[in-house]
Amino acid sequence: MITLRSLALYAVCRLNELTNRTLMLPLLILYPTSRCESRCISCDWWRSSGEDDMSVDEIERLTSSLPPLGVRSVVVSGGEPLLRREIFEIADLLRGTAGRTLWLMTSGLSLGRYAEKVAAAFDRAVVSLDASTPALYRKIRGVDGLSALEAGVERLRAVAPDFPLTARSTLHKANYVELPAIIDKAAAMGFDSVSFLAADVSSGAFGRSGARGGDGTSLLMLSREEIAAFEDVVERTATSHREALASGFVRESAEGLRRLPRYYAALRGDGGFPPVACSAPWISVVVEADGSVRPCYFHPPVGSVREKPLVRIVREDLRAFRHGFTVAEDPICQRCTCFLKVGPGSGAR
Repeated sequence: MITLRSLALYAVCRLNELTNRTLMLPLLILYPTSRCESRCISCDWWRSSGEDDMSVDEIERLTSSLPPLGVRSVVVSGGEPLLRREIFEIADLLRGTAGRTLWLMTSGLSLGRYAEKVAAAFDRAVVSLDASTPALYRKIRGVDGLSALEAGVERLRAVAPDFPLTARSTLHKANYVELPAIIDKAAAMGFDSVSFLAADVSSGAFGRSGARGGDGTSLLMLSREEIAAFEDVVERTATSHREALASGFVRESAEGLRRLPRYYAALRGDGGFPPVACSAPWISVVVEADGSVRPCYFHPPVGSVREKPLVRIVREDLRAFRHGFTVAEDPICQRCTCFLKVGPGSGAR
């Protein structure tokens, strides 16, 4: 649905693109900590000690850049934000007097403990749900946490029945067959919607010092036989869960789900990557726990808020990054698994 808000965001994005200036930066993604209690095979944040996390004072100084940049929404991610002792103090700083919209991206393992505070501090939560059974959850996320996740979602629903809650699942070699089961599990747990991504295997994002390789890739990559099986799973799901797709409970369309096996096929050299249209470098930045500033999740940092105010990084270093940059021709963008496109008929992945 086209809304006045989406049209306004599209106008801001187009002005930023046409002028290569950041007249407004609607979205900030912040990692309050690099620590995580999960040990996911698709992410390396769990290897971090958190020793280099920004202090609360540093984050408070960061928030002074938000009004001049026109930041309206903040996604609090990581790492696991709820591991940060001061997370709700940080949430208050981020919201500020402007009343910004705050999103929480979380494993959900601590939702039961903090349900009331989460409902009070945040406007929406996106919760990782990568398996429908305890055994597979433990295999993928490295902890026996599905029961804690279920209890946390139940507690949050009890204290805030209308709190918007989305499940997000990363599908790869270990769980691609779970696609229909995860949809059913998300519905049974009381989520409002569920979204699916392929696993990033080629960038230095998510706590990795370089491109993922070795055992990490082998745990995620699909063989050609598995890719064919994944395609079959998607087609069967498009039929068996037609209503869930049509209603928007599954945030991707059937064609959006078909991108997932095509992405893995492209990684194997069988065809091109699904085309990506993305607005992220023109409307958002990612600030990691150590202060590094990225144009999006996947591109390397362009600066650090420990060395320069975010306003200057956005207006100088981000502008330099975007000079001559095009999504269609950039090799990192071509392999993107999570993109953000604003404007009529578009949406975020």
